[in-house]
Amino acid sequence: MNRMELFALEVNEAVFYHETVHVMHMPTSWRNFFNTQTTPQNYKLSYKVEPLGKKLKSIFPEIVYADLSYNILQKDLPWIVSTVKIPEAHIKKLTLGWFAHLKGCSVPELPEEIRNAELVWVTSNFGDLHESIDKYQWIPGLAAQKFCQEPRIIELGQGIVEEFKFHHTIFNNQHECVSEPIWKSSRHDPFSYVMKVELKNRGGDAERPLIVVTVGTRRYLKDAKIKDGACFLKRDHACSVMVSVRNPYTLQERRSFSQLKFERRAGSGGDDKSSFAVWKTALDDLYWDVLYGEPFEPDMLLANPAAYLESSGEITAYVVNHHSFNSKGNFVKSGLGLAEKSGLFNKFREVLIAYHLTPLFHIPEIPRKRMNDIRFPVVAHQAEQIVIEVYSSEEMFDAMRQVYTTEQKSLEKHPVIFNRQISENVFGLNCDRDVTIEFVRCCPEEIVSELEIGTYKADLAHTKRVNQINKMLKESGSQGIKRTLALVEIEPKECWSRDGDPKNAIREGMKKTGRLTQFIHPLTEGNEDNKADTARMINALLDLLNDAGFLSYNFTKIDTYDPILSFNILKADNKYLPVISKMDGTEVTLKIFGVDAWLPLGNAPFYLEQAKMLDKPSKWNQSKQIFLDFMSRTIESELGHHARQLIVMINATLRNGWLPTIRNPDLNYDKTPYLSERLANDSRLKFIRINTRDDVPQYRIIENDAEDEYNKASGIFKDPLGIYYGVGGRPTAWSGVMNKDTKYLSPSKMLLQQKAVEYIPLGVLNEAERDDLANLVDQLRRVGLNYDKHTIYPYTLRVMNMLSKYLTGEEKDYDPEFDEEVELMEEAEEFV
Repeated sequence: MNRMELFALEVNEAVFYHETVHVMHMPTSWRNFFNTQTTPQNYKLSYKVEPLGKKLKSIFPEIVYADLSYNILQKDLPWIVSTVKIPEAHIKKLTLGWFAHLKGCSVPELPEEIRNAELVWVTSNFGDLHESIDKYQWIPGLAAQKFCQEPRIIELGQGIVEEFKFHHTIFNNQHECVSEPIWKSSRHDPFSYVMKVELKNRGGDAERPLIVVTVGTRRYLKDAKIKDGACFLKRDHACSVMVSVRNPYTLQERRSFSQLKFERRAGSGGDDKSSFAVWKTALDDLYWDVLYGEPFEPDMLLANPAAYLESSGEITAYVVNHHSFNSKGNFVKSGLGLAEKSGLFNKFREVLIAYHLTPLFHIPEIPRKRMNDIRFPVVAHQAEQIVIEVYSSEEMFDAMRQVYTTEQKSLEKHPVIFNRQISENVFGLNCDRDVTIEFVRCCPEEIVSELEIGTYKADLAHTKRVNQINKMLKESGSQGIKRTLALVEIEPKECWSRDGDPKNAIREGMKKTGRLTQFIHPLTEGNEDNKADTARMINALLDLLNDAGFLSYNFTKIDTYDPILSFNILKADNKYLPVISKMDGTEVTLKIFGVDAWLPLGNAPFYLEQAKMLDKPSKWNQSKQIFLDFMSRTIESELGHHARQLIVMINATLRNGWLPTIRNPDLNYDKTPYLSERLANDSRLKFIRINTRDDVPQYRIIENDAEDEYNKASGIFKDPLGIYYGVGGRPTAWSGVMNKDTKYLSPSKMLLQQKAVEYIPLGVLNEAERDDLANLVDQLRRVGLNYDKHTIYPYTLRVMNMLSKYLTGEEKDYDPEFDEEVELMEEAEEFV
């Protein structure tokens, strides 16, 4: 039987109580600065203390704790805890500069009591502090520092053993161990191994803290992104840079790296009057005045990033390379080899065992109900006639028609998608019911042309195109009883001018005329091998049919006949929309908050204008209670309509304010989450929480006790508590990667590993029922028409992503196991 090793260590914080640290309290005058500045309503503070704490941590990674809450303003609690006495003058200069920025004045214009405040370090230990500081900050910070104290010898697989120097950094407010950059050749950008170190707990076992280690890479720029008067940093994107100034505040030889962020200057055009990029915050800008002694423009990093990569200079800087840049390059792909991931975690474990951190026991596999991953014939809820309009060139339309009407060897059992021709443009879909497709080409020019940004402002140009599409398609006549879907050929985003991309306007305009939309990039020019084009054409059609409610043939293998409800929250800007999906046999429907009726999946986007959006839950509103009432009423109504059992799947992200009863500390495996008195004791209810967040550890699977071998196995694993970890099969798109491949030897290969998804059944259930629920989730991860293997979420949760792209205009791709993107939101949502 296979076993799973989780990349996590159990920790007893008391083993660190003797460690010496230095403590600083915020001066009273500074606390008063925040407390006396309120909004006109006089109930809420005007300024947040969190940004200051986060930036101090990112600039000085020796800080293992900084108070990020309003508690520091109300009580004389420790403000900063550091393993090194950072010069008080640096902290004071940064803080006063930030205060002046908030007040819109200069530092000399600040009140005297603020300018004259004294900062003092007091030496202490964690034993004296642990009750007043957050263990979720200082424990992982100290663990990361312990690992980075000296170079580490890492086994990378294939007999390769290398020594690496690691730096403790704080990136996006999280502690990391980052290796010095690795250069594989002159054509490759450099990259680092990264271990993100966090303190987490498991659902229903919150009293057992775990150090969770997430292993990945971070890639850096080598080639210029400002050249020939052009800047390749995308607008509306932020970019991070890891910076070290030689001996910024100590005489130690070991360099300390700080995370700063810059972004494209609004309206920058590359003339002599302005730079392309600016530092994102006042504190990023102040870093240079305080630690470098003079300003430093981020354009200098983009114009010649290679000049700052060597550690011999006064400034060492690693500009993080991700998809915020328009230009092509960087032959280092995402991911890590299986042996590398294990080697890095094993070394971390080896070092921390000396500090009495305990490895977790391996988790056994449970029997899994096999499915064949067969998609055709697709499964439909009913027979119907569908029109698919193709807004494309004649070349693209002819290519699509050819692909859809011939055998496709890339699909399981080599099906023909349109497997019979009824008339010139009408075909039968390869389906279990009589579904016909009228496949017609439409003129794309007026719809797919660039938005008129030169004539109108961006929002007006968007609205003009939406109205234009709405008018044009309505005048062309109705399709009667036939559903109409649209495939639209469109150039990639980087081909359009700023705000000129018509994609969102097309989707909105099509939605207003009752059409679901799927986009596809043009055919590859001059490419005799058209496998990539064929794959894109197949995927575009399957995505469209999936959104319309068609299911994979795998659906016929599902065991349950009970209805399944799934709950989630969709976010658009700063508003939130509660959504419920229901799968009852082959019928999939959605309920949107504000719309009373259950809507067929393919019709739901057309009702979004009637939806009622909520604010983020807080003590100032009733959003949480409104959502709970919406959820309870729906479940009660379903139970009242039939005598069957009801399976309820809940996205674990709802624990963040919406459904506190499913938080890790509040879970009770033997009880369903409390929603109402009516539902508290209903034996027909079966709940299961689905979690894909970063508190689910990375892993490796050990087959047949072969400890030193690496594999891409899948399965369902259950720990003694009753937490299940599902690992899906590898999609065809990841084929060609061998178990032995490593990033160190093959930086140009994308090396991705399946993500472990956590399932926790809740309620009065026996072991067989719990295993069956875990198997059901695994099966529902395999019934989507547009993926040949598991998706991360089960189908009933994933279908809500379809609705989200019509709500926000954005499509989210596969979530990589290690996120190199810099979040644009000032505050990432916290999950417990």
